[in-house]
Amino acid sequence: MSAPSQDKGRVAAGRLREIAGPDLYRRNPFRVVGLATDAKPAQVRAQRHLLLGALDLGGTIPGDRHLPLPSPPSAQDVRAAFDALERPDHRLVDELFWWWGEPGACGCAPEVHEVHDIAVEAHAKALDDKTDDDLWIDAADAWMDALEDPRFFDHVRHRMKALSDRRMSESTVEGLRDALPKALLAPQVALAPSRPRLAILLDTWDVPAVLLDGAHRSAAGPTTARIDALVREVLSLLNDGSTRTAAQRAEELPRLANLLEALAPHERYRWSAKDRNRIAVTLNNCGLALRDSDELRARDLLEQALSFVVEQRDREIIQDNLALPTSSWQFEVIQLVREGNKAAAVRTLRRLQLRITDPVQRAKVDAMLDELAGQPPRLSRWPANVALFVVFVAAVTICAVGVLGGTTVLSILATILLSWVPFGVIGANWYQALMGDVTSFLSGGAAFVAGWWALATFPAQVLEPFWWSALAFAVASPFAYALTLVFADRRDR
Repeated sequence: MSAPSQDKGRVAAGRLREIAGPDLYRRNPFRVVGLATDAKPAQVRAQRHLLLGALDLGGTIPGDRHLPLPSPPSAQDVRAAFDALERPDHRLVDELFWWWGEPGACGCAPEVHEVHDIAVEAHAKALDDKTDDDLWIDAADAWMDALEDPRFFDHVRHRMKALSDRRMSESTVEGLRDALPKALLAPQVALAPSRPRLAILLDTWDVPAVLLDGAHRSAAGPTTARIDALVREVLSLLNDGSTRTAAQRAEELPRLANLLEALAPHERYRWSAKDRNRIAVTLNNCGLALRDSDELRARDLLEQALSFVVEQRDREIIQDNLALPTSSWQFEVIQLVREGNKAAAVRTLRRLQLRITDPVQRAKVDAMLDELAGQPPRLSRWPANVALFVVFVAAVTICAVGVLGGTTVLSILATILLSWVPFGVIGANWYQALMGDVTSFLSGGAAFVAGWWALATFPAQVLEPFWWSALAFAVASPFAYALTLVFADRRDR
């Protein structure tokens, strides 16, 4: 093949790469202006005059009627479409991605056009729909069926001759044949970073393994670049002694590791395994740097590092770091936090504040207590806690007024004196273990329904003692909670 012919093939492949993206079908000029791929130049000129005139008058463009665009094209889109149709070498590439319709002068067998058009429709629908990833399976199967027919490029060759442009030759067809499989993968590769399942579905394309490997590498490109930059930043912060800032920046690494795994599994790609291991080593380094100042966070970082590590040597190092001894009180607090018993962990640390005299250990206690105090309460348990408070006030009111026949004042006094009871229940291990997410919200929902029924059923004068008792409980609750902490501290000594 001569050099000029090779250049024509490269130009055709370059044009194919240029348009192969998420907008492959949305910007297809035939879809935008509603013309058939075998439209004559006179038909193109007439359609241009008609549509641009309609746009000048404020009208809209319907585009292709069989598969309309998700949104009407702008005047700029329409002009760009007609400009593309004026370049035969560009038009030939665009014809690959729209309807061939019924065979005409090309003399193709009907099934050649049929399978091509099925592929175009499946692929276009997959790109138009941003939620149904399974459409990509249909698109891959349909395009592979179309390309398996050796007569596919006979139609392309006929269209090249019909367009009759000196910028095209047989090498143009060969260039398109070689570049088309990779171009078909390109839209999926571009979307994969934001829709990782599309990276998994790349393997449904029956193309050479080297193309699939390159597609996974390209899909993971932005993620690997972000990992490289973040690892360098974290290590620089660690070298400068900015330990806590480094750990904060490293919090993004686990998400990136999981995204990279979806885009390019580390067991399949060595380069992906290398980046995954770099993340593990970086998390390990952050954990070690935090060990003396923030034991809880350091251990979490080390455990995350262990979950991502690939190299056996690094795995052994991280395991040794996790096995380094910690003081018994640190281990106790860590276990309480892991079990979700934050209140007991806080009580333990407050007790230790009174006992520990070593300044280093005391600083660790203070740091852990400050960290726990700054954590938000477990939101999943608040419905059950509110339900418990309501039931407590209602029970005291019923006993004081309904059973004993006392006054509202008696109900208020009894509520204040017993206000520590629900806080004692909330701090109990059995209650915290029992009230998981589902149980808590079911309890809260049942209390809401019961309260609504009571409001609708009982007259205001009957509910008046309850309201006064509830107000008394709200005032007394901070003191009652402090009292329960004191008793719990004395019990644990």
